[in-house]
Amino acid sequence: MSGSYHLIDGLSVRWQNLCASLQADPAAASQVWWQLCERFCEPHRRYHDLSHVTALLTQAERWHEHLHDAHVVHLAIWFHDAVYDPQRRDNEERSADMARCALLAMQVDETLIPPVTACIAATAGHRVTTDEVADMPLFLDLDLAILGSDPADYARYSAAIRAEYDWVEEAQYRAVRSKVLQSFLARPTLYFTEALQQAYEARARDNLRAELQALSSS
Repeated sequence: MSGSYHLIDGLSVRWQNLCASLQADPAAASQVWWQLCERFCEPHRRYHDLSHVTALLTQAERWHEHLHDAHVVHLAIWFHDAVYDPQRRDNEERSADMARCALLAMQVDETLIPPVTACIAATAGHRVTTDEVADMPLFLDLDLAILGSDPADYARYSAAIRAEYDWVEEAQYRAVRSKVLQSFLARPTLYFTEALQQAYEARARDNLRAELQALSSS
């Protein structure tokens, strides 16, 4: 069972405040809230759960002065992993579809839907896919802020990711995970915004290299 349930009360207040600021339909917003809770409390989640949502909302608050539209970023945070099945490759597309349907049902300003769904879809490759969504670079950076955490937190993160893929044989997991880490390390920068580059880039690269070395050891 996911360890997310203890976070529900605090997140409920955050969700209600967000929906109030959006002037969302209360009944629809309540229904979407419980749908999100059901999704994020799925038992196979070890990292992509309500703790992850909480961490990103906290990061968004930390870097709030860099946000162009806080509603876009907060909605993208809430929905970007709403659909998460490690054995599928269309989670981002399905999460974006869920966000679109939910926001329509909640009767929020429909101009929010394209940038929110674009941010969600961009997490598939973790690359900025358009320059028309001003908050996309920062949103993607917030999603990868965990890479620049202290080594103990990073170790817990990497162990949680492994647990989500516990159905994958060890040698195969090491090979695939190593390719993912190498692809990140090959980028000129891991983070798109100067603020998060300064805050996290160096330590993130250290963490990635340390995990890569551990994966290659016998």
